Amino acid sequence: MEFKNSILTGKAVNRYFDYNKALSEFSQLFNETDTNERSVAILGGTFLEMTLEHILYSFFPENEAEVDKLFDFNQALGNFSNKIQMAYCLGLIEKTVKEDLNLVRKIRNKFAHNLFVNFNDNQIESWCRGLKWHKISYTEYIPEGATNLIIFQVGVNQLISNLHGHISIARSNKRSILSNF
Repeated sequence: MEFKNSILTGKAVNRYFDYNKALSEFSQLFNETDTNERSVAILGGTFLEMTLEHILYSFFPENEAEVDKLFDFNQALGNFSNKIQMAYCLGLIEKTVKEDLNLVRKIRNKFAHNLFVNFNDNQIESWCRGLKWHKISYTEYIPEGATNLIIFQVGVNQLISNLHGHISIARSNKRSILSNF
């Protein structure tokens, strides 16, 4: 790795500060004790999607209009599922993280499309209990009485902690456009 890949320039500087400002705001909203379940589910999934976007932008060539187009609505990276798949296929995230991101995506979508769902829903419970990354990175022990909401919050927070470091790893492996021969 060359040192120059560690120095932020251009749009990367703005993305860095925007992401860290959003991370602070996310942390305050997501970890409040008196929070609406729907807000937590949608906010957690949305912030993880945004984090994946930052990882991909850090990896892709800088200042390329073609890269920006990929993230437009109805384009290759215009949704959470495709961002997960791309990050995994490029080797930017681990398999367990990919699987957990897909579970969080499903939870977010169920909350976004069903006004009557909550964390006690059998399918939501199954997805929350299926989250694995926090068990690997934090603890396998789930305290007795831990609600599905708490398991979701711990899982999302651990994914964000992991993915936050992946942004700089992706930047150190940044791609560039090949010049004409």
